[in-house]
Parts: sequence; structure tokens; C-alpha cells
Amino acid sequence: MGKWVLILWLLIFADAQLSGYLQDETSLLELQRAGIPEEPFLEAGIGREESLLYLAFWKDLVWFPLAGPFHGTQEEFFFENSWHDQRSYGGERLHEGCDIFGSRSISGYYPVISITDGRVEQIGWLPLGGWRIGIRSQGGGYFYYAHLSSYGKNFGEGDQVKAGEVLGFMGDSGYGPQGTTGQFPPHLHLGIYVRTEEEEEHALNPFPVLQFLQEKQKNFSY
Repeated sequence: MGKWVLILWLLIFADAQLSGYLQDETSLLELQRAGIPEEPFLEAGIGREESLLYLAFWKDLVWFPLAGPFHGTQEEFFFENSWHDQRSYGGERLHEGCDIFGSRSISGYYPVISITDGRVEQIGWLPLGGWRIGIRSQGGGYFYYAHLSSYGKNFGEGDQVKAGEVLGFMGDSGYGPQGTTGQFPPHLHLGIYVRTEEEEEHALNPFPVLQFLQEKQKNFSY
């Protein structure tokens, strides 16, 4: 009797292992079919299940979120995987995004452009984010651009925007009441959120998105 129980347990264990393997393989195939490179997700430590949440909006991605002056070469922008780094302003919390810096630390110099087509869902001042704008893409991704120095035009909630449209300019606003600036170097904070069955706004790590888009930089003459 004990022998058959052991065999049955081994069969159940093997079936579970095979099921998990097939699930991983299916997830990988889905990412590959959507043109999503696996390497940035592995580098960022993002699991396959979490990676699948990027599928909904991946086809919406068009441009890197910062543009530089047109001078024949791409402007250098710098970012790293700062996902869930500790932050303390407003209480202990985890960083839900990536910060992008330019080679020139000048507020108001670099245009912030929309990564996707979409609709303005939120705009205005937040103590943490300063002047910010949130765009919901057609696939359901919510792209949060924060710490702007100013807006590209007088946007309102519900306005439609096109990928590559200037949303505003990279700045150093935030970490205080409306109008606060200078609390940190100029940079763009990018956050990405999606709706899930469990959460209205589930935060995703933008690092693999930025890696994917870093060669898709739009430049302007200014």
C-alpha cells in the first residue's frame, strides 16, 4: 500500500512540475509573439506572470518619454532600475516608477512626450509628483509623468493625445505644496499602472519599457 501511495505522490508531483513548466513556456511564447524582449524583464527580476500584464499595452508603445534637441545625434538620457527603492518624503514608501535624467540638469529644457496615443485621465498638482499628467493608452496602460516644470499646452481631462505629442517639460516640481521646486535635481518620474482583478491601479516596473524605447527617441529643433 505504501509503495502505491509513493508512486501516486510522485505522479502528482511530476504533473505539477510539468504544469508549471508548460505555463512558463506558454507565457514566454505569448511575450515573444507580442515582440516583447525577455532579457529586460529577467534583468529587472520581473516574473513571467507579472510580465504578462505588459501585454495589454505593449503594442501602444511608440516613443521614449524624453526628447532632445535635434543636432544629428541622440541626446543621452540616464535611468536605472530604481523600482521599489526606499523613499521617505510623505512617510516611508517604495518607489513605484523609474527616474530619467538628462545630460543637462536644467529644469524646463527637455520636452516630455507621450509614449503612446491615449486620453488625459488626470492632470494638475500632487505633493509627491508636482505638476503631473496621466495618460491612459488604448490598451489600458496608465502612464504617469511627474515633476514637470510646465505643460506643453492647456490640457484638460478627457483630451486625446498622440504618441510623440509634447506633454510638458522635465522639471523639479513636487515634494511640497503647489509650486514647490528645487527639492531634487530635474528629472522625469515615469510610472505605469494597469487594472487587474485585484487592484484598480496595479503598479508595474517601467524599466523594461524604457529599455525597449531608448532607441526610439524623438528630437526637436529648439
